[in-house]
Amino acid sequence: MPQTPQPASTMLTPSTTGASRTATVLSAAAKNSPLLMKPLLSACSPSSATPKAKSGAAMASAMALHFFGYEFARGSNMALFTSTTLGFGASSGSYYPLAMTCVSPVSMVLLLAYGRQLDAKGPRKALRNTTFLCITMLALSGMAVTAMQHNEVWANIKFLSWTMSQLVVWASFVFQSSYAHLLYAQQWSFLGSIFTPSEAGKYYSYIAGLSSVTSMIAGASVSKLVDKLGLPGLLGMAALSLTCTLLLADWAYSLSEKHGFDPSKELEKLSKQKKSQRKANEEKLQSSSTDFASSQQTNNSLFHQIRHSISLFQRVPILGALFFEALSFQCLSTILNTCLVTQLKDAVPDDAQRAAWTGNFYACVNGLSTMFQFFLMPILNQSMEPKLLWRWMPILPLLCGVARFLPTSFTPNSFVTTSSSSALYTVAISFLAAKTMDYSLRGVLAEMAYVPLSFESRFKGKEIIAVFANRFGKSGMAFILSGLHFAGGGGAGLSGLTLFVTLGWLTSAVSLSKLIPSKSEAERLVA
Repeated sequence: MPQTPQPASTMLTPSTTGASRTATVLSAAAKNSPLLMKPLLSACSPSSATPKAKSGAAMASAMALHFFGYEFARGSNMALFTSTTLGFGASSGSYYPLAMTCVSPVSMVLLLAYGRQLDAKGPRKALRNTTFLCITMLALSGMAVTAMQHNEVWANIKFLSWTMSQLVVWASFVFQSSYAHLLYAQQWSFLGSIFTPSEAGKYYSYIAGLSSVTSMIAGASVSKLVDKLGLPGLLGMAALSLTCTLLLADWAYSLSEKHGFDPSKELEKLSKQKKSQRKANEEKLQSSSTDFASSQQTNNSLFHQIRHSISLFQRVPILGALFFEALSFQCLSTILNTCLVTQLKDAVPDDAQRAAWTGNFYACVNGLSTMFQFFLMPILNQSMEPKLLWRWMPILPLLCGVARFLPTSFTPNSFVTTSSSSALYTVAISFLAAKTMDYSLRGVLAEMAYVPLSFESRFKGKEIIAVFANRFGKSGMAFILSGLHFAGGGGAGLSGLTLFVTLGWLTSAVSLSKLIPSKSEAERLVA
């Protein structure tokens, strides 16, 4: 009998006992780490916890549950997209870059909706409303997929060359790829508003580590839950998790409003400044009421939002550097992800097994990231300046890119495989290195860079970078991959493009590091 291609998934998949060991080690680390116990466990003791500690712990927990649910949504949608019955089957490798190209416009719509919510109702209601939107979309996606599975007539209704089920899967996949950055950027913005730079340096790695732990648990449990709940049930789990996220995040804002450290106060000051400017403009335009009405209408237009965003990035150069760093990294991530999706479809043909493989792969990524966040990052944050970490961060992915050009004679015999999963194994290792570096180091450093910035930079500029730059990088590179027919992956051309983009990321990271303030400078900026 031919063997099922399992080597790559076996080597990359953490077992249940392995996940238990990781949890035990992290628990022991927490007991011996006053930095971790202070922000997290003190919130559980009403007699000793400060309102700010409770609020921070609530938002950190909300973010952790957000990523917990996102793993279910990602595993389900990836399996549905490559499904031979509901999705695109053997053609998924070609359609995947096209789907990622559509993510950028959807992200832009979500970003504009968030901007209007923020200006009209403040950060608390903006987060509440956008989270509720995501809950609704995930629940509707799950119900629609269930209907397609139980009614073949509906599923096979043709719209041009696509079936109804393919349209449903396409919409679910594109939305799932768009919403994560929209929510977690707002959650990090709240934390950046209540913490000082020194506190951020101490606690951010642990907060990110908590999200990695929940993501690891969710990813490892996909293989067990998918048999009981099915792929639509995983989408329902994601919606349920986001409901808990909404309640915790709203409680965090409630505490901040009650005890006087609400980030909205900065927005109120900014609004007063804008009102005074509008009054000055009104006095100048009193002679022409029509012109004034026109100017007020333009103020609320899409053009005004874009012009205001450009002005913000011109006034704060570090935002532009962060934008291009995010853009270049997402280009690299998209190349590797596209190649992984294509190889995974060939190596693991069963939909449920493919969802389990994806969940286990990201559980492995999150497990490694958790170890780095709890054990390595606290040491690095205390002993090194952030600008040095920015410069060193792209080195590991760069080495992985160079390694793909090495002849097989340089590779140890124990790592050489001849099975059909060898291509999957190769690209999975490269993607594993990039995502681990992203989750454990890059995300924390980026959030620390926003702490000394203004309210507009943290809540508007950051959201533009998190939603638009990240998704535009993915969509732009996906469009290039689709046009160059690189969806098959593993070729020399794709390896060369990967190395080129990695060098671009290194260049942007070095440029950004020159604008990152030192720890003492950051403290002075918020004093």
